[in-house]
Amino acid sequence: MRFYLLAWRRSFDFSGCSSKQEFWWFFLVHALVSLVCILADVAMKSWFDATYGILSLIPTLSAIARRLHDSGKSGYWGFAFFVPIVGPFWLAYLLAQPTLTHMTEEASA
Repeated sequence: MRFYLLAWRRSFDFSGCSSKQEFWWFFLVHALVSLVCILADVAMKSWFDATYGILSLIPTLSAIARRLHDSGKSGYWGFAFFVPIVGPFWLAYLLAQPTLTHMTEEASA
Protein backbone atom coordinates (compact mmCIF):
# COMPACT_ATOMS: atom_id res chain seq x y z
CA MET A 1 0.00 0.00 0.00
CA ARG A 2 2.96 2.29 0.72
CA PHE A 3 4.11 2.18 -2.92
CA TYR A 4 0.57 2.76 -4.19
CA LEU A 5 0.26 5.94 -2.13
CA LEU A 6 3.77 7.00 -3.13
CA ALA A 7 2.82 6.75 -6.81
CA TRP A 8 -0.18 9.00 -6.17
CA ARG A 9 1.99 11.54 -4.33
CA ARG A 10 4.45 11.54 -7.25
CA SER A 11 1.69 11.85 -9.88
CA PHE A 12 3.29 14.72 -11.75
CA ASP A 13 6.90 13.53 -11.45
CA PHE A 14 7.65 12.25 -14.95
CA SER A 15 11.41 12.75 -14.65
CA GLY A 16 12.44 10.65 -11.65
CA CYS A 17 12.98 6.91 -11.25
CA SER A 18 10.90 4.14 -9.68
CA SER A 19 12.33 0.77 -8.69
CA LYS A 20 10.83 -2.48 -9.94
CA GLN A 21 9.44 -3.12 -6.47
CA GLU A 22 7.85 0.32 -6.27
CA PHE A 23 6.29 0.05 -9.73
CA TRP A 24 4.98 -3.52 -9.52
CA TRP A 25 3.46 -3.06 -6.05
CA PHE A 26 1.70 0.06 -7.35
CA PHE A 27 0.54 -1.87 -10.40
CA LEU A 28 -0.78 -4.78 -8.30
CA VAL A 29 -2.81 -2.55 -5.97
CA HIS A 30 -4.01 -0.50 -8.96
CA ALA A 31 -5.22 -3.69 -10.69
CA LEU A 32 -7.02 -4.84 -7.52
CA VAL A 33 -8.74 -1.47 -7.08
CA SER A 34 -9.77 -1.59 -10.75
CA LEU A 35 -11.18 -5.09 -10.26
CA VAL A 36 -13.21 -3.95 -7.25
CA CYS A 37 -14.51 -0.99 -9.28
CA ILE A 38 -15.50 -3.29 -12.15
CA LEU A 39 -17.35 -5.60 -9.77
CA ALA A 40 -19.11 -2.59 -8.24
CA ASP A 41 -20.06 -1.42 -11.73
CA VAL A 42 -21.61 -4.79 -12.54
CA ALA A 43 -23.44 -5.03 -9.22
CA MET A 44 -24.73 -1.46 -9.07
CA LYS A 45 -24.68 -0.29 -12.69
CA SER A 46 -22.46 2.63 -11.72
CA TRP A 47 -19.44 4.48 -13.12
CA PHE A 48 -16.83 3.55 -10.50
CA ASP A 49 -14.40 1.96 -12.96
CA ALA A 50 -14.59 4.79 -15.49
CA THR A 51 -14.15 7.39 -12.75
CA TYR A 52 -11.22 5.55 -11.18
CA GLY A 53 -9.65 5.01 -14.61
CA ILE A 54 -9.76 8.72 -15.40
CA LEU A 55 -8.49 9.75 -11.97
CA SER A 56 -5.63 7.23 -12.01
CA LEU A 57 -4.46 7.94 -15.57
CA ILE A 58 -1.80 10.54 -14.67
CA PRO A 59 -0.34 8.57 -11.71
CA THR A 60 -0.16 5.44 -13.87
CA LEU A 61 1.53 7.22 -16.78
CA SER A 62 4.05 8.89 -14.49
CA ALA A 63 4.81 5.57 -12.74
CA ILE A 64 5.43 3.95 -16.14
CA ALA A 65 7.72 6.81 -17.21
CA ARG A 66 9.70 6.64 -13.94
CA ARG A 67 10.05 2.85 -14.19
CA LEU A 68 11.32 3.15 -17.77
CA HIS A 69 13.83 5.81 -16.67
CA ASP A 70 15.03 3.50 -13.89
CA SER A 71 15.83 0.81 -16.47
CA GLY A 72 17.67 3.28 -18.70
CA LYS A 73 14.90 3.85 -21.24
CA SER A 74 13.12 6.99 -22.32
CA GLY A 75 9.64 7.53 -20.90
CA TYR A 76 8.41 7.77 -24.48
CA TRP A 77 8.72 3.97 -24.69
CA GLY A 78 5.40 4.00 -22.83
CA PHE A 79 3.75 4.72 -26.16
CA ALA A 80 4.71 1.16 -27.20
CA PHE A 81 1.46 0.16 -25.48
CA PHE A 82 -0.46 1.51 -28.48
CA VAL A 83 1.28 -0.72 -31.04
CA PRO A 84 -1.33 -3.34 -31.98
CA ILE A 85 -0.92 -6.86 -30.60
CA VAL A 86 2.76 -6.76 -29.53
CA GLY A 87 2.85 -3.31 -27.91
CA PRO A 88 1.50 -4.18 -24.44
CA PHE A 89 3.75 -7.24 -24.27
CA TRP A 90 6.81 -5.22 -25.30
CA LEU A 91 6.00 -2.55 -22.72
CA ALA A 92 5.62 -5.22 -20.00
CA TYR A 93 9.02 -6.59 -21.02
CA LEU A 94 10.58 -3.12 -20.76
CA LEU A 95 8.96 -2.49 -17.38
CA ALA A 96 10.39 -5.77 -16.07
CA GLN A 97 13.99 -4.86 -16.94
CA PRO A 98 16.45 -4.52 -14.06
CA THR A 99 17.45 -1.21 -12.56
CA LEU A 100 20.56 0.33 -14.07
CA THR A 101 22.92 1.11 -11.21
CA HIS A 102 24.50 4.13 -12.89
CA MET A 103 21.06 5.65 -13.53
CA THR A 104 20.12 5.56 -9.85
CA GLU A 105 23.53 6.92 -8.84
CA GLU A 106 23.13 9.88 -11.22
CA ALA A 107 19.59 10.53 -9.96
CA SER A 108 20.73 10.61 -6.35
CA ALA A 109 23.73 12.89 -7.05
